[in-house]
Amino acid sequence: MSRDYAIFRTLGHHHPIRTEQHDSRWLNEPRFVHVQLIPESDNPEDDKIYFFFRENALDGEYSGKATYARIGQVCKNDFGGHRSLVNKWVTFLKARLLCSVPGLNGIDTHFDELQSVYLMNSKDPKNPFIYGIFTTSSNIFRGSAVCMYSMSDIRRVFLGPFAHREGPTYQWVPFQGRVPYPRPGTCPSNTFGGFQSTKDLPDDVITFARSHPAMYNSVLPINNRPIIIKTDVDYQFTQIVVDRVEAEDGQYNVMFIGTGNTSPPSLPPSLNPQALPSIPTPPP
Repeated sequence: MSRDYAIFRTLGHHHPIRTEQHDSRWLNEPRFVHVQLIPESDNPEDDKIYFFFRENALDGEYSGKATYARIGQVCKNDFGGHRSLVNKWVTFLKARLLCSVPGLNGIDTHFDELQSVYLMNSKDPKNPFIYGIFTTSSNIFRGSAVCMYSMSDIRRVFLGPFAHREGPTYQWVPFQGRVPYPRPGTCPSNTFGGFQSTKDLPDDVITFARSHPAMYNSVLPINNRPIIIKTDVDYQFTQIVVDRVEAEDGQYNVMFIGTGNTSPPSLPPSLNPQALPSIPTPPP
């Protein structure tokens, strides 16, 4: 008997909303790490909820079995479709979070096991900086990394090409056809398109959203590489908290990272901070 994985919401007298059932294109054995509401504009109707998780790669994404880190989104005011995706998320989209190091011969070392996420607020509440702890999934090579992402890069990926399967090998390719209007993933509001409810969206938007929940492009970290890497040690990073401090030469973001080892032994692993060199605050 297969398991049923879901992003589920109950809201007062409204009917519960959830992801599509038993469809690995939506969720493929996910392990959720963090969830956060982030404003999209000055209009609260555009607010989106972002999910950070890891899951099994989709068929065709990888030749073997692999784990991918993901970021997903839904609109806060999503109440499902009218004739299709009834009581299901209409605005759900997901993209891969990439955290890797370029290697020799063009082969990158990937840190795909997302373990922890921390959002550092900026002057603009719509654009926090996102810190993620990643580890390797290989039994041969053990390592940890910290990657940092910007919301502008995340939004750019969600506005990019959708992942689509076609051709004789049935591989994932960027969708080249006509994307219906309003673009799937857009929140119903007066800001983008003028629709007042997801139940008012045209049928072709709902149909497209049901079959294209994933984006083709991946979200790359700032500067296209991790800001910290740790390998060849007998522990892995597990948790991260970031604090902004004032110094004589400006502001710095200081990371405190928990590891899988404890010192002293009585201290829980998640509370074992490892102070790392301060990182200058990125420009707003």
